Amino acid sequence: MPSPQPTVFFFDMDHTLIANDCDVSWITFLVRERLAPADSLEQADRFFQLYAAGKLPLEDFFAFQFARFKGRTPAAMAPLVERHFTTLVRDRIYPQARKIVAAALATGRPVVLLTATNEVVAAPLAAYLQIPHLIGTRLELHAGRYTGRIAGAYCGGTGKIGHAEAFCRNHPGCSLAEAAYYGDSANDIPLLERVGFPHAVNPGDTLRAAAQARGWTIDRFTKPHF
Repeated sequence: MPSPQPTVFFFDMDHTLIANDCDVSWITFLVRERLAPADSLEQADRFFQLYAAGKLPLEDFFAFQFARFKGRTPAAMAPLVERHFTTLVRDRIYPQARKIVAAALATGRPVVLLTATNEVVAAPLAAYLQIPHLIGTRLELHAGRYTGRIAGAYCGGTGKIGHAEAFCRNHPGCSLAEAAYYGDSANDIPLLERVGFPHAVNPGDTLRAAAQARGWTIDRFTKPHF
């Protein structure tokens, strides 16, 4: 039986903590900064639709999404990802998400941002919300420069389960059976099925049907003004 309170809190990022998709807004930012061609926005939207449908072609997506990282150092990318956060992400944090994250932190239990987005782009949000643990898609470094490829397993869809299990193994007292997970899309269903405290945030039709059938908590977050 699950404990009365979660032993660990996992939060998805896009459309769960923020009214935004960072993979899309990152490309929007690059186009505004004239670091990517204008037609990149159409490609970003196409990949988002494929992701939402559970049909994302990962290798094509990685080549497109990480093209501006390739050959650059973490120091060179740091000001760009911070500016992306302050201009396109910070004002899109759901007010309810701020409160729920703060309440989770107040329990003293581990709080984790668990996202398919790469860790470099996700890091400013984790820091801003004071979330101490970040697990995302990790970008490969070679000789101090990003290669444009990922290191390890993709942290999306069913891939989140392995990352969450590994975190629990490395943190005594944590288990998926006693974990809370907040997610917004059909891609989150596999992990939501594994945790003891599943939360469907502003779910679409597929996730809402699954949540209602399984008795999961459904959270309605109101869109911030931006």
